[in-house]
Amino acid sequence: MKGKLSIKARVTAWYTFFLLLLIVLTSVSLLFLSSRISSGKIRQQLHDVVTEAVANVRFRHNDLDTDRMDFYKNGVSVFVYNTQGYLIAPKTNLGIQVDAILEDQTVKTIYSAGERWMIYDVYAVADNTGFWVRGLASVTESGQTYSTLSLLLLILFPILAVIAGLGGYRITQRAFRPVKQIAETAGAINSGTDLSQRISYNEKSRDELSALCETMNQMLARLQNSFEAERQFTSDVSHELRTPLSVIHSQCQYALSPESSPEERIEALQSINRQTNYLTSITSQLLLLSRADQGRFEPDFARLDFAGLCRNICEDLEPVSEAAGLSMNLSLPGQAVFVNGDSDLLTRMITNLISNAVRYNKPEGNISVSLAMEDDFIRLTVSDTGIGIKEEDLPKIFRRFYRTDSTRSTKGSGLGLAMVEWIASVHGGKVTAESTYGIGSRLSVWLPAA
Repeated sequence: MKGKLSIKARVTAWYTFFLLLLIVLTSVSLLFLSSRISSGKIRQQLHDVVTEAVANVRFRHNDLDTDRMDFYKNGVSVFVYNTQGYLIAPKTNLGIQVDAILEDQTVKTIYSAGERWMIYDVYAVADNTGFWVRGLASVTESGQTYSTLSLLLLILFPILAVIAGLGGYRITQRAFRPVKQIAETAGAINSGTDLSQRISYNEKSRDELSALCETMNQMLARLQNSFEAERQFTSDVSHELRTPLSVIHSQCQYALSPESSPEERIEALQSINRQTNYLTSITSQLLLLSRADQGRFEPDFARLDFAGLCRNICEDLEPVSEAAGLSMNLSLPGQAVFVNGDSDLLTRMITNLISNAVRYNKPEGNISVSLAMEDDFIRLTVSDTGIGIKEEDLPKIFRRFYRTDSTRSTKGSGLGLAMVEWIASVHGGKVTAESTYGIGSRLSVWLPAA
């Protein structure tokens, strides 16, 4: 049965049960305490009235003087008996007497004539005459009050149970509303493709369910970004691989054609070789990024002379820039500048920055490479006088395979800057980009100095 009930129903049932249990225990406790207090009050009144009556007893010639005595006070009836147990006073209202043995300074409760009485007897001596004084008080009225209250509680109990159940269900329904919205949103996402849906909740409420909804919305936002990035990544990879594969396919058909000459076949093989190298480069970079995303890449850190590394790479790439009609200006410190880093990764990062400056530069343009210390960081800056980047495209250039409209006609994989940003983050650094469209760009990398 438990498994068939919803959490909301079970919480409501437990809430109702414990609330009713609390009401019952509280009511019983109050009735018990009230009974004890009322009984104690009657006992005290009985003791006080009897004690006062004993003090007022006087005898004249062995006859009781009743002028100073009050035989009924504060709900207590007073009776005076002689030593043989015969009633001396009062002479009237004999109907309320009860038949009980006289016991000195003893309080007892008896039933007589359908009523419940509390009795208190005291033996005393006055004017050389012994006597008994009995106080008698009815406790039937208070007992009837408790019985009435108990009956009223039994009558109200089902009503309280219904009210508690409805109130508990209402409270539970409101409390679990975010859980229902979570389930509905998850179901809508599961049955469709819209990942932009979010769970609505009261942002002013800071309870656990609001925190859960906020966390779920953050998770959904991350999932949406991940799916969109994966969709865009798949589309970009397909686009990047389609062109070289098409070229390889067409060149293979051309080389295998009987009409092609040996020179044409050699030309086709050279084209295939270039496209294969391009595919190998893309695959290598994608494999490295994929391993990094999965947390399976471990860089090999060592203490490196970053200034010397930059100088060597610039010397290696200087013929490439000269072949493109570009001049390269270096502003590197003469002394060693050390970083803790992976030599292969840093070499790829510097190479990508300079290669981008060469690829997207203008004829007879300039490339500037500078290295400077800023606080505890080393700043590597690569500037060019190339085509530049539009302001709206600047925040997107570090995305994988992202290429602006002005760079789509140039040869490149669209992974260079994505690799630069990842390598900088691996080394605890960052990358920034500044550009003026049509004038040039400047990319800066900050790395912690060793």
